[in-house]
Amino acid sequence: MKRACVAILSVLCAGCDGERTSSPTGAPPPTVGSAESPPAAPAELGPVHRLTVTDLDGKAVSLARFAGRPMIIEVWATWCGPCLANRRTVHAQRPSMPERVQVIGLSVDADSARGRGADLVKGFLASNPANDFEGMASPEFMDFIRTINPSNSIPKTLYVDSKGRVADLSEGTQSAKWLAAMAKNLK
Repeated sequence: MKRACVAILSVLCAGCDGERTSSPTGAPPPTVGSAESPPAAPAELGPVHRLTVTDLDGKAVSLARFAGRPMIIEVWATWCGPCLANRRTVHAQRPSMPERVQVIGLSVDADSARGRGADLVKGFLASNPANDFEGMASPEFMDFIRTINPSNSIPKTLYVDSKGRVADLSEGTQSAKWLAAMAKNLK
């Protein structure tokens, strides 16, 4: 009986490297945010996945919807010159980033609770490229950021692994080389 259990476990564990590129049927994995990809079970969520932000229509969005995917989160504002430079660098690097990496922009534009900040972001995005997800940073999200880096300066770039753990929080504009290396190495 013991040999049978060991053999079954060996077969089940063979080839498990933590990265799934297709389902057992050979179909590609569902896209993030689709009805087919529910967030990870609460026990599997990391600290960033437990946070909620707001989309540009004012609806609460849990970052758990990105569970299982590494994230690069830009904390920015439409009026911030270094933030705009950082966004240009991110967008220039995006085609060479691994597809698994989700790029998220969270604006801190003023009056986000009344929607004016979201209107500023929508206006900006009308003539500029958007990230995989664009939203507004919530007070909860900013409180979390302050536990890592108490500075109120922006831009900040948060590198998050697929388990919702912060790999790095960088302040200021990121170099193309640094972004490419971080995106490549986020698991």
